[in-house]
Order: sequence, then C-alpha cells, then structure tokens
Amino acid sequence: MKIARFSVDGLDFHGKVEGDRVRVIKGSIFGDWELSGASYPLAQVKLLPPTRPVNYWGVGENYAKHVNYRLEEMGESFRPRSAAFTPWHKGVGSIIGTGDTIIIPPDADWIEYEGEICVVIGKPCFRVTEAEAPNYILGYTVTNDIGTGPTWAKSDFSLWRVKSCDTFGPVGPWIETDLDPHGVDIIVRVDGKEEDRGNTRDMIHNCFEIVSNISRHITLHPGDIITTGAPGLTRPLKAGEVIEVEIPEIGVLRNPIANLKE
Repeated sequence: MKIARFSVDGLDFHGKVEGDRVRVIKGSIFGDWELSGASYPLAQVKLLPPTRPVNYWGVGENYAKHVNYRLEEMGESFRPRSAAFTPWHKGVGSIIGTGDTIIIPPDADWIEYEGEICVVIGKPCFRVTEAEAPNYILGYTVTNDIGTGPTWAKSDFSLWRVKSCDTFGPVGPWIETDLDPHGVDIIVRVDGKEEDRGNTRDMIHNCFEIVSNISRHITLHPGDIITTGAPGLTRPLKAGEVIEVEIPEIGVLRNPIANLKE
C-alpha cells in the first residue's frame, strides 16, 4: 500500500494512493486509522514529505561501488566508515517534498545527488534485534541525499553544511508499506537521462541491520527516517536541471535545481 502525505485547500492529510487518486485516511498512520469517503486526483493536490520526523539519520558508504568511487575522487583524504558503521544526522530542516526546488548555496563548490532507499519507522524502537526490526518499520520511501563539494567537507568537523542545508533532503513521493527493500533498483536521471543505476541487494549493511544498530543507543520514533546510502556514482548538478530518483516499486522523487537568490 502506498501512503502519501498531501495538502489540499490549505489542509494536510495522509491518504492511500489508489491509481491516479488519493483517498483520505482518518486517524494516525502510526496507529488506528480507516479510509474516509473523500478522495482527490493526485494531479490536484500538493504532495508533501511523507512524514514529519523527529530524527533523520543517514548511513554513508553503504555500497562498495560508491566507496570505490569516493576513493578515486578524493584519494587518501577519503576515509570510508562502512566497516565501523557510523551513522550521522541529517537536519530535519533540510526536508522537502517531490516537486520542491533544491537550492544551491552561493558559497558551495557545487551540489551533487545521491539517490537512496529510505526506511520509515512505524513505532517506537529501542534496542531491537535485526530479526525484530521489520516489525518496527512502517515502509520505505525514496530520498535524494544532496551534498556539497569538498571545501565544506574538509573545513568542517561535521557534515552540518555538507548534508543539511535547507532543501538538501528531498523525500517522497510517498511510503510503500509492502516491499522487500533488499532487491530493488535505484535509478537516477538528470533532465530525463539516466545517470546511475544500482540495486539494494548490494548494500553492505541491510535495512534491518541499520535499524537494529541505531536503536541500540538511540530511540527511533514513529515517522523517523533513515536514508541508507547511494549505490553508485554521482556528479555535480547545476541550476536549471531536474533531478529524478526512481525506485520502481515505490515511485519517482522529482526536484528542479536553482541558485539561491540573495
């Protein structure tokens, strides 16, 4: 089932996607709910980020191809963290929905895409095992983990600017609740041209392991999201381009790129 969060007539709802329409859900998607009689054409609503998370976690260098790409790009200055499993926080203020514009900061070298599958937590989760983790996951969505070029990465102790500037966290278009996350393609297109394609079967740390490892120390809350790493290559983006990340079993996350107007 696909669950969208959307706005219509100034009001926000969750709803079940039914073909080219979305039916309003009554109640909480993290608890008891039912379908209402109200539905709207998808073309006439504004799709919003699927949840309002307390925490937005990221797991980097989670595919060997991407690690090797970074090694070639950055040389000895790159220190892959995958073996040690070092998740990081992406600011929730960076989150935007499908169709929203990604803004390039004027003092960044550039911005680049990282198309990823994203875990959506469904209920409070603390110290769960890898086997238990699926019971705490509501579903999966698509993320584009936007980051910047090397200047900020080398000068800042953390990734606070590199990964968390306003608009650097596109998420959407909705949540798919019925999905095996470990065998789906992740496809990235720029202006309709395919730039990269990978498959989640190649993850170093799978989705259930990731949830379990983070929950050993941090409580995950309903609606929290965890983006799980880019499978392959990336490149700089420029204003005027349109970036799409597609997971066919979920949907397409589409965002135009623009420069910051100061």
